[in-house]
Amino acid sequence: MIRFAWNQAGYLVEGLHRSFALGLTGCRPFLLRPVRARLAAELARFEPLVRRLLFLMALELGALPPRAQATATSKSGGAKHSAPESCRFLRKPRFRIAEPPKRAVHSLPPRRAAATGPGFRYLDLPLPPPAPFVYPPQPTDILPAKPLIQRLRALNDVFENPLFYITAMRRRLGQPQAPAPVRADTPPAFRSRARSTLERENLSGLQAEIAALVPRLNSS
Repeated sequence: MIRFAWNQAGYLVEGLHRSFALGLTGCRPFLLRPVRARLAAELARFEPLVRRLLFLMALELGALPPRAQATATSKSGGAKHSAPESCRFLRKPRFRIAEPPKRAVHSLPPRRAAATGPGFRYLDLPLPPPAPFVYPPQPTDILPAKPLIQRLRALNDVFENPLFYITAMRRRLGQPQAPAPVRADTPPAFRSRARSTLERENLSGLQAEIAALVPRLNSS
């Protein structure tokens, strides 16, 4: 089941990555509103799934000891040369193998009441510009999407270099007293009605296995 889910997720993620035609630099800073919403939904669907698959595959292979710290350079050796500034834009972002800790829920502050005083307007003066909230969202709106594009590139990099990420996950499991890289609670995307019944059942079975393993890992 793990191998089937991995191959299926890789096929869908690579197709999604190819549909944006990112090229070498991955430069796609803006997207239409519906396209951006679809990309955000797909990332919320695949990111937790890929982390859990990496976690299960790393457990099958066994944990590795953490990487040893690099020793200091010798006095005779030269200083480390930094990469050219132009190469910074060609680097692929790395996928985050560990989920961030669960945030505490904070209540929103009360909404500020609108002014109710009389508003005087002179007919010989131009009308003031409308407030930002007056404009309703339109499908033709162009919104910033660079963080989402970077996350998509990082997600696609997992399937281009799976051994790198599996090894990184194995080293993460080998860190003493480190929390589990995945959480035991079910991600919201796993329960989404946008998924088919069969997919929700498969994701539920996968999450049940994760929920049984995480407490034992945290207690070790």
